[in-house]
Amino acid sequence: MTEVVRQRRQSDRRSPPSDPTGSQDTSAPRRRLPVQTRADSPRRAAPSRRSEQRKAPSRPRILVIEDDTYAREALTLLLDYYGYDVVAASNGTDGLALVTDAGPDLVVTDWRMPGLSGRALCVALRERRDMMPIVVVTSADEVFNSDQPVNARLRKPIDPPLLNRVIIDELRAQRQT
Repeated sequence: MTEVVRQRRQSDRRSPPSDPTGSQDTSAPRRRLPVQTRADSPRRAAPSRRSEQRKAPSRPRILVIEDDTYAREALTLLLDYYGYDVVAASNGTDGLALVTDAGPDLVVTDWRMPGLSGRALCVALRERRDMMPIVVVTSADEVFNSDQPVNARLRKPIDPPLLNRVIIDELRAQRQT
């Protein structure tokens, strides 16, 4: 029985596949279909001038200044999730440089940072851009007890919907002035 199976397998290898229509005309060569290359593909039309003039509305840009790496990344991801364009700095000095370079609409900062403190940062931000909203997110009690040059204060740990609501309100108030 194994001899029969071997013969069938060998005969299957030698014979061409059978035609499903029943006609086995092997004398005619098989036709190859033309292959469309990338160069032959139809090109898209160039965008019209009208569509070039329409620009998507820009997202508000927020500068996050936080010395703690994990908190900075969490704030960046959260604000990006809420639809903001986020720029981050790890200290107050870098944050001040980004205020002139990146042109943020709002700043979210920590209060206690090494180097340039939160108070000194806020005073410097007010000198550069007086009308830019500043939101302080911190666990330091001194921000909540005294009159500081900030627009809003939030205590850590952050409530994400509350932070988003504060940012929306501050940006809206900035536009109205």
